[in-house]
Order: sequence, then C-alpha cells, then structure tokens
Amino acid sequence: MNDKSKLLVFIQLMLFHSLVSAGGVNQGVSVSNEIWNDAQALKAQFVVKQDVNYLTVHSAEDQLVAELLIPRSKQLANIKWSSNDRYLTFTEDDRNLWLFNIGSGSVKLLDHKPRASASWKFNAQWSPNGQWLQYITSNNDRYPVKVYSLQRKHAYHVPVAGDAIASIRWHDHNNELVIITDQTAEQPAELAIHDITLTLREDEQLASVTPAL
Repeated sequence: MNDKSKLLVFIQLMLFHSLVSAGGVNQGVSVSNEIWNDAQALKAQFVVKQDVNYLTVHSAEDQLVAELLIPRSKQLANIKWSSNDRYLTFTEDDRNLWLFNIGSGSVKLLDHKPRASASWKFNAQWSPNGQWLQYITSNNDRYPVKVYSLQRKHAYHVPVAGDAIASIRWHDHNNELVIITDQTAEQPAELAIHDITLTLREDEQLASVTPAL
C-alpha cells in the first residue's frame, strides 16, 4: 500500500471515529415539544439527558436562558408561560403543580395530589398582568378553585362552590376571573379572601381581584 492509499484510509478512519463519537454524545438525549411565549421570543421544553430531566428555556436564537434540573420526575407536561414571561408552570405526573422563576432559577411546589389517588388536571391559567395564577385543586371538594399571588407567595381558595361553577377563566384584558355558573345561587356582592377581595357582578358573572398587581 503506497503512502497516498495509507493517507486515504487514515482519513476515512478518522471520519468514522468522529461520526461514532457524535452519535455517542446524542445517545440518551430526548426533547419534548417546544412551548413558545406569546411574543415568540422564548421557548421552553423538557429535555432528558442520560435519564435526567431538565426544563430548559432558550431564546429565538437558540441561546440558553435558563435550565432547571428536575430529579426523579416522570410524565412532565403542561408548560404554561406567565403573561410577563418571567415564570413557567408545569405539571408532574398530573399530581404536582410547579412554579419556575426563570430569573432566579428557583422552583416551588404550588399544589399536589396524594399518589394513592387518581391523577388530576390543574388547568393552570395566568392572569393578564402575570401576577396571579388560577388553577383547580383536588384538596378541597367544596371550593376547588385557587388563585396564587406572586407578590404574597400564597394561594387562596375562591369561595364559590365547585358544584356551581360551569367554567372559569381570566378576562382577556382586566385582572378579573370570569366565572360561569350552571345554576342560580345567591352569592354575596363581595367575598373576602384574606387580604384579597373578590367582587361578584351578577350581570356579567365576573369576579374582580383587587387590588390589581
């Protein structure tokens, strides 16, 4: 074998080694669907690297903005962006509802359902100003709706009977909850939740959270 043939074989072997190495790097890595914020400037997704779960946030230019290690987790889903793009919520195994602070990298368990019980759909919804989170909890049969205040770092039950609520959502522009009932029930004009006041408007079926944050 002449020197030119030896050189060609060496180059081919080097290329083969590089391809094998690259394949090894990508082994054990899987990603979920990308969830973009409203401005299409940030995207979040779950990434599994060597059987370890992460929640990652990248810019539109694919630069890493934040990464959260989620050990011993399974069935991660339901990523929801806050309206101000500073927070994410996600669920684990339809039992745990988590809040992720993108800026600080901290994470907080907002609510959970015991493992002995059936899974639960939290249906988390962010308020238009990004300061309130409304979700359905399984830990109170009478008042299953909660609102979480980012400023107060506390969740409060909405004192409207669960069996009277047909649907609930945030108003498109105002810091108000739209509660639609499927039965007529007498409710007081104002309902106090600790230091928060919900004002029910019978004609529009709105619950206004004040003060607006």
